[in-house]
Amino acid sequence: MRTNLITVLTKVFKDDLFEELFSGESKFRPGHSYLIKGKKTEKAFQHFADLVNRGFEGLQITRQHPDHVEKTKFEKSPKIIWLSTTLGKDYVDPHNLGSLTTMIHEFVESNEKTVIFVDGLEFLMINNDFSRIIKFIEYVNETVMQNNAVLFLAIDERVFDERELAILERNLEIVAS
Repeated sequence: MRTNLITVLTKVFKDDLFEELFSGESKFRPGHSYLIKGKKTEKAFQHFADLVNRGFEGLQITRQHPDHVEKTKFEKSPKIIWLSTTLGKDYVDPHNLGSLTTMIHEFVESNEKTVIFVDGLEFLMINNDFSRIIKFIEYVNETVMQNNAVLFLAIDERVFDERELAILERNLEIVAS
């Protein structure tokens, strides 16, 4: 009966997150990377918060200042890396993809269950050419697969041309937004 009710409510609300929250299971599998397209990042952020609240260690890479990042949805706060030209602890210059890659790799290697949320890819593209961005994403994706982590990459698809979007979609699992 409970399963049928969840199925019906999920269809009514057209929301996978609803089913996920009430069934107690996550559809996001360790070792996989997910692309979530949309103008806003709320749904991707909610998936990230859900896994953090299920015991995953969270790493949030964002264009938002750490003081402005939503923290009330977490039982345990994730680590935040701010994409900024301002120098400081846990701030990364968007031109320095090598440093960002190292921080991600070290975080994933030092924690058993990790989830990464990237919501600043468009900002990285302003500061790097697309081929560098793809190399960065591929390296992170490989790190995720090798360490059974989960990656959520939130993008506004309006920023990308058709070819760039096709390349992104090729190696990431697409989640409806």
